[in-house]
Amino acid sequence: MPVLQELFAQADATVPPALGGWDESVALWLEEYWTVWPDALVDEILIETAVFLFDQINDRVVLAYGISTPQLTARDASRIRGFPNVNRAVQAELGTQAFLVDKGHYLGHASGGRLDINLFPHRRELNRGWSSEGKAFFAMERHAANAPGTFFYHRPLYDDASWIPGRLEYGVLVDGTDWWVSTFRNKSGAEQPPS
Repeated sequence: MPVLQELFAQADATVPPALGGWDESVALWLEEYWTVWPDALVDEILIETAVFLFDQINDRVVLAYGISTPQLTARDASRIRGFPNVNRAVQAELGTQAFLVDKGHYLGHASGGRLDINLFPHRRELNRGWSSEGKAFFAMERHAANAPGTFFYHRPLYDDASWIPGRLEYGVLVDGTDWWVSTFRNKSGAEQPPS
């Protein structure tokens, strides 16, 4: 069974017609990624109602998508604290160009997102909705969380070999018919996304 159908079967739902070209989009995104990172070894990992494309060579998520569900559990504060110190990791990677980050979720915790593979260094003002970009990002996350059964994706766009995305493309399929897609800067000084 193709992964998209399996994902929707896990959610006891049918694939919306608007996702008819989803596999082609994923294939194009992977081709873009392999153009820059030709040695990448990308695995597809299905975890309940979420799919992660994970680059085993560069140790990072290439794409995360899923179907929003009610929050599965309370935040596991001890596990989050035990996660590597992302600010130290960003400092080690970027040196004087480092910026403050949170432990962000590709698929939001409030939308049923888990920990582990789902976590990444997320620019703090974007993750917390403190900037104008952050307010837009937060509105998209809130929409997915408030409408269980919503299909959504998060695509990190890397500008170096680290696990810190330079930009983030976030997409929500509103009411199963219309795409709401935006690109956000995840690094200070990263190229401004087109408006």
